[in-house]
Amino acid sequence: MATIKSYRSKGKTKYMFKVYLGTDPSTGKRIDTTRRGFSSAREAKQALTQLKAEYDAGKFKTKNQDITLGELFKMWWLVYEPSVKMTTANNKYRHYQNHFEQYNNLKVSKLTTLWAQDVVNELASEYKSYKSILAALKLVIGYGLRLELIEKDPFALVIYPKELESSKKVTKIKNNFYSKPELNLFLSRAKAAANPVFYPFFRLLAYSGIRSGEIMALTWNDLDFAENKLSISKTVVHDATRGVNLITNPKTKKSTRVIFLDEETMCALKDWKTIQARWLLSKGINALSGAQLIFPKRNNELAGTTLANSRLYTFYRQNPDLRRITIHGFRHTHATLLLEAGLNVKDVQERLGHKNIQITLDTYSHVTQQKKQETVTKFANYLES
Repeated sequence: MATIKSYRSKGKTKYMFKVYLGTDPSTGKRIDTTRRGFSSAREAKQALTQLKAEYDAGKFKTKNQDITLGELFKMWWLVYEPSVKMTTANNKYRHYQNHFEQYNNLKVSKLTTLWAQDVVNELASEYKSYKSILAALKLVIGYGLRLELIEKDPFALVIYPKELESSKKVTKIKNNFYSKPELNLFLSRAKAAANPVFYPFFRLLAYSGIRSGEIMALTWNDLDFAENKLSISKTVVHDATRGVNLITNPKTKKSTRVIFLDEETMCALKDWKTIQARWLLSKGINALSGAQLIFPKRNNELAGTTLANSRLYTFYRQNPDLRRITIHGFRHTHATLLLEAGLNVKDVQERLGHKNIQITLDTYSHVTQQKKQETVTKFANYLES
């Protein structure tokens, strides 16, 4: 009978369990194993359940049995995937598969400091944000340490190089937002484009501050044309393990929100609805369904954020003179222009669906700092006039 117990480690509450699994047929000795270092009782219970299932299936490895990194990854994934949001799990899954799958056949006993240093050096030479990529591998290694399948952390003594400006992957675009003239130019080009989806799509992004996953999940039921309101209650995520797009709950509780839209944006969406209805009817699809996606794929299936990025890439290719920003840059544009227009930071937080106001303040500190300086100037001018 196993009991999950709590204990204190470095000022934090951790959880552990000790369990008797049976007898090792090769030695005739009892198999008693202890696992510790879990962040919650639920996580410890999941690990215990998995451990028992592995033993019953004949897959349990004793300390004398060396498993591979690939086997350890599978064990970790079974516990990690249900413990976090799908977007977080998918991010870690992709990073591991794209960068560390090549080490799957390595025995965990061979994961030395020298090996870990080589992994870090190779990543750092190619990716500016290499530490965020490395996090996926370190989670797997950490799980192996908890299960006592790895005796020593191979990354404990690693030296982490500075981010190299020459790295291929630069994750952040400088000034990833448009000024008012830049946005007006962009939208005027979108309005004149041959593809009728460009203008309503980019207009809605810029005038709502909606996230790319949120816009792809929208249906016509989410729009109230009478009140000029948009309800945001879901988002699209890509399930990397199954290779499909899914609609899930939004990023945080604050992400569920209702916002008002301007007349021009609503008119653009009405026009797009008419165009889409004609296309749906030509395909024999019910054009009056409120559950119809506003921005689906060409086959009318649910699209992921890759389509949003592809749509922007196509538009820039057709307009090479425009300064480029990312899809997320339209959200930054919306917030920046709201703050520049003098809106209250709290109102901007609510409109963007940020979890707390500090996120808004930190993200748009360049604007809020400017506003603080303007406030001082206005105050001094008032007193001296």
